[in-house]
Amino acid sequence: MRSTSWQTFRFATIYMISQPIAFLISPLITTSGYQGWISLFLGGLVSILLLCCTVYVGRLNPDVPWVRLGEQIIGKWPHRFFLFIVLYWCIYYVSIDLESFTLFYGSTYMRETPQWFLQLIIGLVILITARWGFVSIVYLADGLFLVTMIGIVIIMGLFSRNADFQMFPALWTHHKMGLAFRDTLTAVSWFGEWFVFLFMVPHLKFGPKTLRNLLSASLLVTFVVFMQWMLTLFTFGPYFGSRVQYPLLELIRSSTLSGLLGNADPLLIGLWTTSMFIHDSFILYIGTKCAAELFKFQTRKAILPLLGGTAAVVALQYSRDTTRFLSDTNSLPIIVFFVLVDAMPVLYAIIAYMRIKFGKNFLQTSK
Repeated sequence: MRSTSWQTFRFATIYMISQPIAFLISPLITTSGYQGWISLFLGGLVSILLLCCTVYVGRLNPDVPWVRLGEQIIGKWPHRFFLFIVLYWCIYYVSIDLESFTLFYGSTYMRETPQWFLQLIIGLVILITARWGFVSIVYLADGLFLVTMIGIVIIMGLFSRNADFQMFPALWTHHKMGLAFRDTLTAVSWFGEWFVFLFMVPHLKFGPKTLRNLLSASLLVTFVVFMQWMLTLFTFGPYFGSRVQYPLLELIRSSTLSGLLGNADPLLIGLWTTSMFIHDSFILYIGTKCAAELFKFQTRKAILPLLGGTAAVVALQYSRDTTRFLSDTNSLPIIVFFVLVDAMPVLYAIIAYMRIKFGKNFLQTSK
């Protein structure tokens, strides 16, 4: 399968929007308050820089998978080190999502269900989706894209009536740039995962339209997250808004609407959960490619249970100490680690540019 440019746009939108729309809003209001839009804007700009470096690296040799191309750029052992870091990132990321799923369902709908059982069921769904392969994941995102966008537009339009837009002047009168720069790192850690698209090569060709469509996806995701942040802030205020763990869900519950729209949270949760499954399945797919290259496995499907099981064990350890989990996921060291992983294409792009500039032909064709 060769992904078209618009398929890439739809997949990128679903992949990138599932995390920040659920987990970025409340921490941003907690630490930045009214100036969160500055962090979102700066984070979006840094994300575009990371995206441009990713596309540049992807265009160097579009017929060679990046797990091998990176070795041609920076050398065998440095590249293998970065593959190991990405593998660790994949396992840790999936474990965070598993625990986040468990906290959400366990605290909202299934309070009497053991956490280990919820993690087992959710982990199996992610594992099965990842086992279907890259093609199935892309088609799932294709089918989900239009419904998700329509749902977001309807929710934003209907529930904006409860927002107090008289708070709008506070967006440019409350500034503490130190906090804004710190939260920019937080925004980049959610918006900057563009390096994962290098693992789509050679399924994805980084042609002339690829950068345009990925930029469109980046701008769309940033705009949607900004609108949700503003709607949450103007509806609940900076104090209570910082204590709302699931903003869209609380917007629906706090509305005066009745009937289908007033009880739309199951539909919203279904769309968000499906997008999260796509997100984590693709991350596991990336992890299998890294592990296969590092340890020379003959088939990637045999690695999936090992990676998924490891992520489930980490999530189970976190479920025993929820306070530790919440503090870790919002701590500065974890945020910096995620940003450094997201910034890997910058290093590859700089080294590749310097080697090309000095006339060293280091690219090899695929065998």
